[in-house]
Amino acid sequence: MTTIAQLPPVVTVGPTDLLPLSQEGLLYAVSVSQLNANAQPIITVPMGDLLGRRSIGPGAPESISVGTGLALSTGTLAANGADHAGFPVQSAMSLTDDLVISANNAPGLLPVTALRGLFSAGSGVSIDANGVITAASVAGPAGPAGPAGATGPAGPAGPAGSGAGLSAPAAGNSASSIGAADYVALWQNGAPAWMPYGQFLGGQTIDQLPAAGPASDSDELLVAQGGNTLSTQSFGAIWTYVQNKFPTVQQGVVELTGNTVLDSTAHNNRILVASAALTLTANFANMGPGFSCTLINLAPGAITMGAGITSGSGSTTLPPGASTTLQGLSYSGGSLVWWSGIVPNAPTLTVGSILAPAPSTAFLVTGGIFNDAPTALDYSTNGGTTWIAAPSPIITNNAFSFMAPGLAAGTYALRVRDHTNTAIVGVSNSFTITPPSVSLGTLPSVAMLNGQLALSGTVSPSTAVQVGLSTSATTPPSAWVSATVSNGIWSASLTPGTVGMFYVWAEQTANTAVQAISAAFSVVAASLSVTAPATGTAGTTLGVTGTVTPAADGVNMQLSTQNTTAPSSGWSAATNSAGTLSASLTPAAAGTYYAWAQDAVSGLTAVSAAITVAAAPAVTYGVNNPGGSYVHGVNTIPLNGAITPAQNIATQVALSTSNMVAPSTGWESATLLDSNSLWAVYYTTPATAGAYYVWVESSTGATPTVSTFTLPVT
Repeated sequence: MTTIAQLPPVVTVGPTDLLPLSQEGLLYAVSVSQLNANAQPIITVPMGDLLGRRSIGPGAPESISVGTGLALSTGTLAANGADHAGFPVQSAMSLTDDLVISANNAPGLLPVTALRGLFSAGSGVSIDANGVITAASVAGPAGPAGPAGATGPAGPAGPAGSGAGLSAPAAGNSASSIGAADYVALWQNGAPAWMPYGQFLGGQTIDQLPAAGPASDSDELLVAQGGNTLSTQSFGAIWTYVQNKFPTVQQGVVELTGNTVLDSTAHNNRILVASAALTLTANFANMGPGFSCTLINLAPGAITMGAGITSGSGSTTLPPGASTTLQGLSYSGGSLVWWSGIVPNAPTLTVGSILAPAPSTAFLVTGGIFNDAPTALDYSTNGGTTWIAAPSPIITNNAFSFMAPGLAAGTYALRVRDHTNTAIVGVSNSFTITPPSVSLGTLPSVAMLNGQLALSGTVSPSTAVQVGLSTSATTPPSAWVSATVSNGIWSASLTPGTVGMFYVWAEQTANTAVQAISAAFSVVAASLSVTAPATGTAGTTLGVTGTVTPAADGVNMQLSTQNTTAPSSGWSAATNSAGTLSASLTPAAAGTYYAWAQDAVSGLTAVSAAITVAAAPAVTYGVNNPGGSYVHGVNTIPLNGAITPAQNIATQVALSTSNMVAPSTGWESATLLDSNSLWAVYYTTPATAGAYYVWVESSTGATPTVSTFTLPVT
């Protein structure tokens, strides 16, 4: 078979020449003109032209010539500036004009006003704010002094000084108030002068005042009454005020439950109540002369006066039901803590504190015996109307105890008497025996499906409790959970597995008739949604909305540049109105954002569709001249200016003696007013005198703008 390589080469190719073509498995012949019918024709472009199309509509490429100001050299098209010759010629330069410059090999614009910063006035030359240069005559060196001439006649009076000076106050003219910017007249260096009131008071400290003599009722202090206006008040009037307060002062009461060392901080001028038999001791160094306290023994046993306490009678015990006073004394014989030691000797029975037992449960009764020797005891639960013999009492020289049978629910104060000498009676504290009960704490009106429902309540007596869920307030739950019980408080948790209306049941495990049933509440599946606008502008708030179930859940929102993983920080609380959410979020820059919502209770998250945020429009700052002059380090300077176009952009302001280099420090945040079309700030007056330019820029340092005027600070 003959191959293509074995065929003779063709010398020329014509449009009618044929080539073999395989089409759908069959061999056909195709002419060269048919094969090239849709091919791009040869493009011929004159030297120095570009390839393009200047005709309207689609079509073949056309030649485009290079115009003035452009040149094509070695395949590169570049501007040569030849077109500048055709620019209109200005007859004069204006302060609002800009110059085209090359900065760091890049084109830029330079305000004509900035050119003034390149020049400084030398000797004999001045440059004003409008750029006018003025030459002043320069005096030559002084010649030798000639001889003194004869005194001439007095010259005419000079012209009156410019500006209104400060006049002295007229007779009888008084000020209703005075501020830091007001002036005070002074005599300085043989001439009258004025000083701001704020400087007049500044820097004076209390150690610069003269020392006062001995205090008296006529001495006075500065006081403010109902405002910041100062007035005087005498020591005598203050003492009368303090005396009138004395009757309202009440002694503090301190309960003593164990052995105690007396101390002035905790016990001086207090009423001390002992609720248990104990020993008191004293350290005079911690009490001092003048220490005083009242001691009342409400314990079932005696109080022993220990080390550091001196008795007037030699007695060292205070019996139950008695009281005394302890005092700290210093005299020629030394220092001591003293009490009289005089105590009643009447026979006494005391009854110790009784904690309320459970209903119908026997309980222990204990007490003290003083100057009595009973052989049997009786007790009463109804105020002494009827008496019952104490069963098998244990009686010693100074104490007793017995088990009292259980009582029904109610409030009692147990009385105990000497069976032989019935006039000797002791009375216990009041205690209340409550019937068995169980209670439920407050439940939410809505609970989450498969969420933990925390429960708690009280139980009396403190016994086992079980809890469960039921769809009925009359049919008990089919399953129960044991609660944790501690000192009459129980707690448990349940997990609802289906949606619907439910009741919580709580009951005593050993006595199921003692129960509590909650109000009905609903179990719902948690849900969360969030919706945001499709577009926005950087620096402008977006209104984001959504819904949440349960409706009472707190929800947080924020913006993120991704929609795959919930943010881990930076959340802001959304407003929740009965499950309807709203929030205002502000994108900082242009880009694609997503609004995220997070249910702080259920942990659910939701994300919105994409938000396309466009860049904020370029901002132009204006600076208004506040006029006037300012004293260095005193008060503030009111500054403001325009924001064009109006937009919510964080703005900062600073002062500098240079209008070429922006300040590196001293920036203060401005407030935006008039629908974000005006910035304003009360700027702190510089501490150093000088002529200051006002600089304003965004808080990120963008668009720095400097005033064309200066502020005089003297």
